[in-house]
Amino acid sequence: MSLIESKREPVPAPLQVGSQEPPALGLWEYMRPIRARWFLGCAVAVTATVIGISIPQVLAWIVDHLVGSETPTPGRVWAGGALITVLGLAQAVLFFVRRMLVVDTAATVEMTMRMRLYDKLSRMPVSFHDRWPSGQLLTRSTSDMSMIRRWISFGSIQSVTSALAILVGLFYLFRGSWLLGLIYTCSLPPTLLVLWFFIKRMKKLTRRSQQQSGDLATSVEESVQGIRVLKALGQGENALDRFTDESAELMHTEIDRSKTLGSTFVKTSLLTGATMAISLLVGINEVANGQMTVGALTAFFATTAMLTPHVERSGMMISMYLDSKVAMDRHREIMSEPSGERVLLVPGVTTPVPGSEAGQPGSDVLPSSQPYQQAAEIRFEHADFSYEGSPTPVFTDLSLTVAPGEILALVGPTGCGKSTLLQLIPRLYSLTGGDLLVDGHSVADLPLPDLRSQIAVAFEEPILFSSSVRDNVLVGVDRASKTEQELDQIVEDALRISASDFVSDLPDGVHTLIGEEGMSLSGGQRQRLSLARAIATRPRILLLDDPLSALDVKTEEAVVGMLSEHLNQTTVVITAHRPSTVALADRVALMQDGAIAATGRHSELMSNPDYARLMSLDADIVEEGDAPWHA
Repeated sequence: MSLIESKREPVPAPLQVGSQEPPALGLWEYMRPIRARWFLGCAVAVTATVIGISIPQVLAWIVDHLVGSETPTPGRVWAGGALITVLGLAQAVLFFVRRMLVVDTAATVEMTMRMRLYDKLSRMPVSFHDRWPSGQLLTRSTSDMSMIRRWISFGSIQSVTSALAILVGLFYLFRGSWLLGLIYTCSLPPTLLVLWFFIKRMKKLTRRSQQQSGDLATSVEESVQGIRVLKALGQGENALDRFTDESAELMHTEIDRSKTLGSTFVKTSLLTGATMAISLLVGINEVANGQMTVGALTAFFATTAMLTPHVERSGMMISMYLDSKVAMDRHREIMSEPSGERVLLVPGVTTPVPGSEAGQPGSDVLPSSQPYQQAAEIRFEHADFSYEGSPTPVFTDLSLTVAPGEILALVGPTGCGKSTLLQLIPRLYSLTGGDLLVDGHSVADLPLPDLRSQIAVAFEEPILFSSSVRDNVLVGVDRASKTEQELDQIVEDALRISASDFVSDLPDGVHTLIGEEGMSLSGGQRQRLSLARAIATRPRILLLDDPLSALDVKTEEAVVGMLSEHLNQTTVVITAHRPSTVALADRVALMQDGAIAATGRHSELMSNPDYARLMSLDADIVEEGDAPWHA
């Protein structure tokens, strides 16, 4: 085990389910578990710095008393050289120890912050992710964290050691010659003025650079995900032009940053060079007049030579500080967002669940650890909903009941709110008025893990992961509590019910890697795998957002028939546009103008002019009766 591994501090875990969400932390609070080690590393660095800045004083003593004596001998010269070598080695060893102490500490803080950020993002409601570009969130979890780590491991300690080196160096300069010390000190105010202008300019450029980096990451992600659309529409050149423009903006900002840093370095170097030239003239005169020894003058220039990098490096340290500060501000910007989802696990017994989100003291709910044996009832009571920032409500005073075990089809014109209604049930969005109940419990009172453990969702645009078919199907299954044989049976059943027989024709069957987002599969195959993933969890409530749109009518009928036969303890709500899908449902709800306009069996609603117009009255409509009621 290495030194780093043996000294590694425990990493704070992300918030556990059932914990209260803490306020957004500052960098100092994140460093709490490893502050002692950071201070130890800082102390080691300070010791090494003091040794380094003191070497010129030892050099002055060697020049004046050993080499500069009346009878210098090779032994004295070697002794002086050996002393300087020992001090240099000691300084190098201490710097190495400091790096071993601090690098691991900084990496721990970086990992903790990244874990907390990911945990926060997973708690945020869908409305938050609707507002934030994914590229901005990506850069906040990657490059911003790296900037903070570099400041902790190098910038912060280097700033402390540089400040100490300048103070100790000034003490030595004044002790050797108050006049030379005064000359050097007079160069500091203009240097600080240059740095002040540098800070003002660099802070603005740093913020702009990080914002543009996030925008660029968003563009790359969108272009990669939409590459088929861009190619099909012949928009590759236009996309490249947009990307080039954004890249050029970032390039110009980075060039401005480099120019600002470079001009600051030039100005501080000119001030340092002028100071050295004046000091040389004055120092030679003092040595000639006997007011200063050769060793003292040697020590002065050796000390200023050591101080010069610290002064010139201050611009870079300020730049690193601004980078980390902006990164920390961006981190806190996310962490300060109200999550809207307080994740609370209910123990294995019925427990009151307090929470301000509910608008009530709380309610008793079934423990999430117990298996559900019955289909659930869903009831909307005078529900209102509008998207954040939108003055137009999606629906108002909507009431609808879905009986346990029923297959309900939601139909309506595009944009009437069918998909939104589905997303309200697992609380991906929250009602703005009225109530939504599952088995008589308001979803606002139900802890999210308990609520969502009863629900599975399959969307029209299936999201598959870059792994095997088997892993994709088992995403929502608790693998820890099941054997491999049980998991294989779950996969087999889910694929059979979703009519995913094509899997057996894949090169490696269920172990075939399907590529990023399942793009190696057809649209219908992706939809069936998404449905299989939802079925595998054996939910009490199955929400299908037009997931059969890419299937032919025969396959669609087979899938719905299998759902009726094998998921008789599941309540199914499905949004649909095709008449063939609607005809297979037990009951149909027609949505219009933000309300439920009519409900009934397919044949009953055919007398409704709006419903008939929506169904187009073509000859392909399957007559009612093909899908039996399964209560």
